[in-house]
Parts: sequence; structure tokens; C-alpha cells
Amino acid sequence: MASESKNGGTVIIKKYANRRLYNTSTSSYITLDHLAQMVKENVDFKVLDAKTGADLTHAILTQIIMDEEAAGEQMLPTNFLRQLISMYGNSMQAFLPSYLEASMDHFREN
Repeated sequence: MASESKNGGTVIIKKYANRRLYNTSTSSYITLDHLAQMVKENVDFKVLDAKTGADLTHAILTQIIMDEEAAGEQMLPTNFLRQLISMYGNSMQAFLPSYLEASMDHFREN
């Protein structure tokens, strides 16, 4: 199944009320496993609510992580999760996303 959009840009995935995901690039329904594979293949995509157009990408990516964690592929230690939760509402909350992203980029480069 081709995952890239026809113009090489961002693939639009529509999420319907019945929780089905539709890849507008391939005109086919896909699963969270397909989206996880697209992430691994560095395919840029956005998940949009089919009715409202709201961007659901963050929530869907979080759901993929939760599914992986529940399946036994635990990469996120409990203490890290507790620390992360404790940062919500903290004055450092605004800085944490860019710090984590830079840290992960550095980790993947080495």
C-alpha cells in the first residue's frame, strides 16, 4: 500500500465518527498499525476529523503509543510518565516539548 501523497506532501487521514481512518491519498481505510508504519517510514501525515476538520494528529499519535505500551512494548518507564504528568500546569510546561523533541533528535542521530 502506497503511503505517500500523490504530490509528495502531507498525507491527509480522515477520522470518521465510527473511528475508521481513511487515507485520502490511497483512497482506502487504514488502521492505527498502518499509521505507525507510516511514522516509521517518515511519511508526513495529518489526521483530521471528517466532520469538523479538527486536527486529531496529536491524539492519534498518543493513542498509538498507548497501544504499543499496552501490548508490552514498554519504552516509557513509570517514573518518566509520572514526571511528565507532573509537568502539566508547571511553569516549565511550555519548554518541555521543544526540549524533548531536541533530545530525541540528538538520541536518534547517535
